[in-house]
Amino acid sequence: MSRWAKIGWVSVGYLLALVAGGVAGHLYDVRVSALPYDTSGGMYAAGEMMSGLGVFLVAALAPTLLMLWFLRGNHELWRIVGFAALGFSTTGLLAVLMPLMTHDTPRNPAQMLLSLLGLAQLLGVPLWTAAFVLFALLAPAGALRRRLVIAVGIELVIGVCAVIHWTLPGPPF
Repeated sequence: MSRWAKIGWVSVGYLLALVAGGVAGHLYDVRVSALPYDTSGGMYAAGEMMSGLGVFLVAALAPTLLMLWFLRGNHELWRIVGFAALGFSTTGLLAVLMPLMTHDTPRNPAQMLLSLLGLAQLLGVPLWTAAFVLFALLAPAGALRRRLVIAVGIELVIGVCAVIHWTLPGPPF
C-alpha cells in the first residue's frame, strides 16, 4: 500500500470518529432538550461535550491502531515511545509511592504535580497497562519491545499499589 493510501485510510478513520462524536453529541442534545428541566444549561453542555468526546475517543482507537501498525517499521518512533512509556511508568511509580516518604500536604508546585500524577496512575492503571501491552504487541521485536514490557511490569506494580490503596483500611498509600 502506498504512503498516500495509508494516510488516506487513517484520515478517513479520524474523520469518521469526528462524525460519530458529533452525532453522539447531537443525539444527547436532542434527548436532553426534551426533558422538562431547563435551568442547568451549563451542565447539559458539559454532558453533551463529554458524550461527544467519549464516542470520539472510542471511535478514534481504530485509526490510531492502524496508524501505529503502519508505523511499525519506524524504529526511531518506537524507541521514543519505549523511552516515554518507561519514563511515564517510572515517574508514576515514584508518584504513587511518594506518600510513603512524605506525610505532609504537598506545598510546592512540583510536589503537587507529582501527587496529581500519582492519583492519575492509581485511577488509570488499567488504561495505561492496556495501552503499553498494545504498544508492546505492535512494536518491532528486540530492545524496542523490551522497554515496553518493562513499562507494563511497572504498571502492574502500580496496579498492586492501587489495590492496596483502595481496599485496605488505614492511612492513604
